[in-house]
Amino acid sequence: MFTPLQGSNFAENTRAVCIGSGRFMRAVLVPVFRALDSGVVVAQTRGTSFVSACAAAKGKYEVDTIDSEGHVDTTVFELEAVGSLGVAEGRAAFLSLPAKLPQLKYVGFGVTEAGLQSGTQVIKDLAEFLQAAFKAIPDNDLSIINTDNFPNNGDHIKKLVFELDWVKSDNATAFRGYLDSKVHFHNTMVDRITNHRAGDSVVPLTEPLPAKAISIEDLNGALDAERLRKVPGVHVRTSKSEIAKDYLLKFSLGNAVNSAMVYLLALSRQRTANQFQKFPIISEYLDALFDKDILPALIAGEVGEQEARQFYAEWLVRMKHPHFGLDNFWVSQNALLRVYVRLLNSVNINVAHYENYRPSKFMAYATAVALRFLTPWQADSKREASTVFVGQMDPIQNSAPIFSLTEKTWSYDTGLTANLSTGKYEFDDGENGRVSRLLWRASQQVLEASKSSSNDFPKSARAESSSEVSSGVGVAVASVLSSVKGFDLTNDAYASFAADVAALYQRLVSGKQTALETLEDVLRNHHTSEFLATREEVATFVREAVASSRQTHALGC
Repeated sequence: MFTPLQGSNFAENTRAVCIGSGRFMRAVLVPVFRALDSGVVVAQTRGTSFVSACAAAKGKYEVDTIDSEGHVDTTVFELEAVGSLGVAEGRAAFLSLPAKLPQLKYVGFGVTEAGLQSGTQVIKDLAEFLQAAFKAIPDNDLSIINTDNFPNNGDHIKKLVFELDWVKSDNATAFRGYLDSKVHFHNTMVDRITNHRAGDSVVPLTEPLPAKAISIEDLNGALDAERLRKVPGVHVRTSKSEIAKDYLLKFSLGNAVNSAMVYLLALSRQRTANQFQKFPIISEYLDALFDKDILPALIAGEVGEQEARQFYAEWLVRMKHPHFGLDNFWVSQNALLRVYVRLLNSVNINVAHYENYRPSKFMAYATAVALRFLTPWQADSKREASTVFVGQMDPIQNSAPIFSLTEKTWSYDTGLTANLSTGKYEFDDGENGRVSRLLWRASQQVLEASKSSSNDFPKSARAESSSEVSSGVGVAVASVLSSVKGFDLTNDAYASFAADVAALYQRLVSGKQTALETLEDVLRNHHTSEFLATREEVATFVREAVASSRQTHALGC
C-alpha cells in the first residue's frame, strides 16, 4: 500500500496527498492538483474498493462527464500511489509518506459531515500525518484543502485537530507552534453535482465543470493564487467577505432550493431531483421561497440582487439536466442538519436584519415537509440499528406514473433502501433517533384523532383536530426547531413560524392530503393555521415548547 505506481520512486513533483477518495475529491480536487502539474497520492479512509480498482489500472481512474444531450466524455487521471487507512499496514505506510515526499505542499481532505466531529478516526489520521510532516519536512508550508461542503470547514478542521488530547498536551508545544505557523487550514466551498456511472459506483459521473467549482480562502498568501486562478473552475478568495458570499450562494440558495424540493419529491414517489420540472407547482413554490425568504437573506449578506437572481436561474438549469438527476433519497440524508444550515439560516439572517420580517408560508412548508419525511410510519424497522426507521411515501395519485408490481427495492446508501412501488423507505434522522421518535409520537396522536381511516385523499379534504392534539404537535415541532442555533421561541417571528410549521406538519401527517395537495393549498391561500384556530392556542403550545426545551437541556438530554 502507498507504493509508487509510476516508477520505483515517487516523482519529484508529487506535492499532494489526499485523505478521502470520494467523488468530489476525484472529480474536483485531484484534477486541480493535476492541472498544477502535481503528482497525487490518494488514501481511501475505509475499505479498499477504489484502491483495488485504481491499483489494478496502474494508478489510473476515470471520471465521466455527461452533457445536456446525453453525451458522455470520459477523462482519465493518473495517481502516484493509492492505499487504504482502513487496514493497519496501509495506515503505517501512509504515515511514512512525508519522509518520502520532500516537495509536499497540499493535503486534500475529503470526508463527510460525520467525520468532521471531535475525536473521529480521520481527524486522528490527519493529525498524525501532520506530526509526521513536522518531523520529516518541518520547513514545508502545507495547505489543507477540504472538499466537504461545511461552512468554514478549514477553521473547523483546525479546531478538531487542536482538541485531540495528545495535541493539547505539554509535550506537543512545538507541534502546536508548527500547526499555527506552517499548516494552513483553508476554508473552501465545492460545487459540482456528482453521481456515479450506472452499474459502477466507483466511477464518478458528473455535470460539465461549473464556472465556480471550488472556492479556496487564502488570507495569508500561502497559495500560488495567480497560477490557481488559471485552472478552470477555481476561485481564490483573499478576504473573509468573499468566501462568505460563496457560502451564502451555495448553502442558502443552491442547496436550500434542493432541500426545499427533495423531501417533497421523495414523498411524491419521484426518484431523482430533476423530475421537479414535471410539476409546475414546484417551480412556482421555489420561486416564491426565493423571493420572500432566500433573496432578502442574500442581500443582507451583501450579495448583489442581480448576482443572486443569475445564480438561481443557472442553478435551476443545472437541476433540470435531463440525463443527470441526483437520487432524492440520497440527497435527503442528514435532513435536520441540512434544513438548519440551508433553509433556517436565511430565517436567522432575515430576523436579525429586517424588523418586520416574518418567515413565509413557503419556508414553513419546506421545513414541515422535511419533518414529514423524518416521521416513521411503523414502530420499528426490524433492523439492528435502533436509529434506522421506515417512512411511507404518499399514495399514488392519478397524475403519478403507474409502477410495476416488480419495481425493485434499491439501496440509496449503505443499509438504507427505498421502493417506489410499495412507497416504503428507510432513513436515519441523523439525530440518534431522537427527532424521529418525537415525531412518531406526535403523528400517532394526529392519526388516532382523525375521523377517517381511508387512504383516498379528497382534493379539498380538511380535518378538525382537538386543541390537545394540536398542542401536542406544536410542542413536538417547536422542540425540534428550538435546537436550531439562534431559534428563539420567545421572539414572535420564530413563534409564529413554529406555529405555521406545526399546522402544516399536522396536515401532512393527518392522512387527508398528499404533500403536493397541501402545497397547492399553500400556494392558493398562503394559509396554514386551520389546526390552530386562535392566537391563544398558538401561544399556549409555544410556552409549553419553551418549557419542555428548557427542561430537556436542564436534564442534559
